[in-house]
Amino acid sequence: MPPIASRMARLGTENAFKVGEDIKRCQERGIDVIRLNLGEPDFDTATHLKNVAIEQIRAGDTHYCDPAGLPRLRDAIARHISTSRGLDVGPDRVIVTAGAKPTIGHAIQTYVEPGDEVIYPSPGFPIYESWVQFVGASPVPIQLSEKKNFSFSAEDIGDRLTDKTKLIILCSPSNPTGGVLSKQDLEAVAALIRDRGRPDLRIYADEIYERILFDGEEHHSIASCDGMAGHTVIASGHSKSFAMTGWRLGFAVLPTVEEAELFKQLNINTVSCVPPFIQVAGCEAFSNPKSATATKNMVAEFQNRRDWIVPALNRIEGIGCQMPRGAFYVFPNVGGI
Repeated sequence: MPPIASRMARLGTENAFKVGEDIKRCQERGIDVIRLNLGEPDFDTATHLKNVAIEQIRAGDTHYCDPAGLPRLRDAIARHISTSRGLDVGPDRVIVTAGAKPTIGHAIQTYVEPGDEVIYPSPGFPIYESWVQFVGASPVPIQLSEKKNFSFSAEDIGDRLTDKTKLIILCSPSNPTGGVLSKQDLEAVAALIRDRGRPDLRIYADEIYERILFDGEEHHSIASCDGMAGHTVIASGHSKSFAMTGWRLGFAVLPTVEEAELFKQLNINTVSCVPPFIQVAGCEAFSNPKSATATKNMVAEFQNRRDWIVPALNRIEGIGCQMPRGAFYVFPNVGGI
């Protein structure tokens, strides 16, 4: 046997990418494949964002940069989070990452020891459980029910909260269910944590779909609830809202500057830095009004598709499908067939 460390047996995967291998084989045989594996918008990145990155490359902005992220992008992120969540966030608490996904591993490596417990939603993004198992911690899933519109209550968390709970993962809007946690849901969870959580408990708030909401829904963050800013890692990025999946541009907002420094150290030990020309395009996404228009149009089209596909699925005998309130997924129950 090759000299492989035993911990590699605990590392999971994301089947959306594994299925990609099957899709490739089908396409090589000339089969026309409708791809339903990867969670990404089928819209192209807006032209004005592509042009900014191209201009930066031509200008020679292709070198190493600050491992924490360009100051101008961290400033823009801090302003966005401060305005949208009603918080006072400075750029020294912001770390830019190569997509939002690395912040999951960063958080679990930073906060979780072997034997600690991590609460997370299921069905949910598979990388949550993968990292929990990889570091030798205990996964504690909350089984989401379609009867509750794939939401969950503070009671659901309370049933699983122990003195070993070190991290709670929240994802709203949700991948893959499209469920959305209401402000009331989040306030109840915050009250539970204030009452029963250990002082060093951290919340990982996956808010990557923050701009993709339907029917007039508004995004709410648990970080905005009383006493939660000091416990919450806010994770988001450009992949979904700005159709920039392949660019790999995400960020985390940490509760303290000291914790942000640890995320920076993990960047240094893995990717060094996110390419500067990508980060400049990321700044443009926040500042140029064309970006908001492109996002609004994309979300409107997602809602049109949702309003067609959910009734269509429900007309099929044996299938039932909830109406998602956010993200761009439907999660049909096919148990009847």
